[in-house]
Amino acid sequence: LTHRTSESQEKTSDINQEFVSEDYDTSALTMDDIRREIEELTVAKKNLNKTKHSNSDLDESEWDKGLADELENVTAEELEAQINEILTSTRNNNSVEKNKMKTKSKIDEEPIQNSKRRRIEKNNIQQTHIEYDSLEKYGYHFKKGKLVSIETGKPFKFDVFSDQEENQKRYESIGKLIDNAVYELLENTCQLQRVIVPVDAKKGEHTSFIFISNDLSTADYLMVIIHGTGVVRAGQWSRKLIINEGLEVGSQLEYIQRARAAGYAIIVTNTNLNSFESPRLLRRSAICSIRGSASAEEHGCYVWEHFIHPSHAKYICIMAHSYGGAVVLEMAHRFLKEFDKRVFAVALTDSPMTVYGRRVKKNVLKMLKQRTINWVVDTEEVDTDLGEDDCSQIRSAGHRVHEWTSYTAIDAIFDFFTEERRKLK
Repeated sequence: LTHRTSESQEKTSDINQEFVSEDYDTSALTMDDIRREIEELTVAKKNLNKTKHSNSDLDESEWDKGLADELENVTAEELEAQINEILTSTRNNNSVEKNKMKTKSKIDEEPIQNSKRRRIEKNNIQQTHIEYDSLEKYGYHFKKGKLVSIETGKPFKFDVFSDQEENQKRYESIGKLIDNAVYELLENTCQLQRVIVPVDAKKGEHTSFIFISNDLSTADYLMVIIHGTGVVRAGQWSRKLIINEGLEVGSQLEYIQRARAAGYAIIVTNTNLNSFESPRLLRRSAICSIRGSASAEEHGCYVWEHFIHPSHAKYICIMAHSYGGAVVLEMAHRFLKEFDKRVFAVALTDSPMTVYGRRVKKNVLKMLKQRTINWVVDTEEVDTDLGEDDCSQIRSAGHRVHEWTSYTAIDAIFDFFTEERRKLK
């Protein structure tokens, strides 16, 4: 169908807008509708020609001369074919527009979907604890004595999972790695030697270990360090304090360094490493004791017999925290004469000696009382005299929390050792 530009054609286009409009809904148009339109147009053409010939004075603008001229030589079949072509083109254009709208919608939604996906992935990443073999794999290291994030430098964070049980598993795994980190510091920073116990361990036998200085056979003075009960190992007062407050507060490093500077040889005990898990019958296991270290007291006495007794030191002082006091009582009981002769001072931190000493002979308690001070949890200023009990003088550690006492009382403790050492001359 050929179009000619004319004023009448423009008017016709306006009159028949519903037929050619871009907004016309062709999706519901059927071939029957098209045929009816063609028939109406054909009838209009015949009537138009008839009227035109009978009345020469007719205003052609009223009859849409352009449309009549164009329809005059067009058959119904040709008109139907052209309408089909127009409808197909319209549908294709509509389809393209819909695809464009879908694509645009998809593009607009993409950042939102990506953000949502990243958020879901983040929440799904490591919802359960995975055990690693180094602090670095957990994202932490020690910097200036503090355990901090490698990435941000921030302190240790406990709550990383929604499940508190998983947080606790992670904390305990990191705690075990703290043990190894402290062992390395004892060896590398404090220059102590790791020594296997029992000393006569057979091949394949499970063992424990302690740390000693290399002058144990030559130094006149010796300091023996004993930690409390629980999960702590050699070199630690409190694993919790090491993780949350730093090595200065929670470890024995400062005690060792001060003692070395004062000329003491060192023995660091490891009283909580008492057993190992032995597999049995393929699917079952049993907890087996380490020979000579089945308990804290047994470990302390083994160390006395095999390391303290043969050492060169004439003068020995002991620093013990909490349950370490029970170990001291057992050593004093087992080696009373030697203990009385060689041990000139015993410093305890928040050790309930009244409880531990109930089954100990009075002569042992009396001997200990002459050389022992127990710095306990209290709000009074550090080293304030708080009286005495059956086996020690009692002084304030200047702190309300049990595990802090070894840290807060350190100055008072070394003053005590220095004063008692001076009396020896």
